[in-house]
Amino acid sequence: MTISTRLAVPALLGALLFSLPAAAQATQTETERVDRTAAIHPGGQLRLKNFSGHVTVTGTNRADVAIHAVRRATRDRLNHIKLDVQETGDSVIIEANKKDSDWSERNDNVVETDLNIEVPSDVMVDVDAFSSDVIVKDVRGTLRVKTFSGSVDLSGSDKAIHAETFSGNIDVRISQGTAASIDFDSFSGELRTDVPMTFRSSNRRRVRADIGAGGIDYYFKTFSGDVRIQ
Repeated sequence: MTISTRLAVPALLGALLFSLPAAAQATQTETERVDRTAAIHPGGQLRLKNFSGHVTVTGTNRADVAIHAVRRATRDRLNHIKLDVQETGDSVIIEANKKDSDWSERNDNVVETDLNIEVPSDVMVDVDAFSSDVIVKDVRGTLRVKTFSGSVDLSGSDKAIHAETFSGNIDVRISQGTAASIDFDSFSGELRTDVPMTFRSSNRRRVRADIGAGGIDYYFKTFSGDVRIQ
């Protein structure tokens, strides 16, 4: 009995030591970079879905969409969860967490993805995120941005804006002389503005107002986040 115990202990220690590098590798976060371009028609739409990581979309004079992504996760997740980009001509559709059909790790299925995307300035932008901060700048088309706990920063649009958060703040920068109709819906957030507004109706949870003569529709919805118009 004594002999077998002495043999078993070194063998067990050796097995544990041998397995440590594999276990450490399985939980170690790695970084992967993806750079690609996608074709889009003038006035098309960029649709983006992301879970976590910063998102920046910038309007430029280019004719296509340039996607620069930094992805962080374990190697296993990076291998099975991809940055998926689909081109339809009129639209570019990006899904940052596209799982393989045989990927079964339900509780381990997110890749944190920072996205820096350059688009033609006349496109429409539709972003759906969970805990991402979202910046859209110098894009003149219609903007729709929804995130749960992230903040939203928008500038450059001369079309309709629809922005929603739960606890994050929304900042909107408009051009001088912009005329817009504001609809702000919130449980405990506040609407703040650096530009003159005419209030059409206002209560604890909803504010309707006009900038200038009204016109372009701006809809903002939060739970506890504030909206500031500059």
